[in-house]
Amino acid sequence: MAKKRRTIQDKAGMVMESPTISAGTAGTCRKYGLPPDTSYPCHEKSLEGGRAALAGGPSARATKALQKENATLKTLVGEITPADDAFKKRWR
Repeated sequence: MAKKRRTIQDKAGMVMESPTISAGTAGTCRKYGLPPDTSYPCHEKSLEGGRAALAGGPSARATKALQKENATLKTLVGEITPADDAFKKRWR
């Protein structure tokens, strides 16, 4: 039997509801049609993401700025490398 892929909405709904629902984890998993062993990794990932957000991890804007700078530096290295190779060949 093929493994059913769960949507992010299903997993997020289960993580958000399970602490508040009186039926507990098993009832929440049943409601979303998820096996109970799926809930624990989802909870762990949710907690890790929350910890990273509270710890002040890099924001989306900072990440984009770093990616842009990285692309610029790669372009510069790509332009310098052929010139450097030509210089080395010339003076050997």
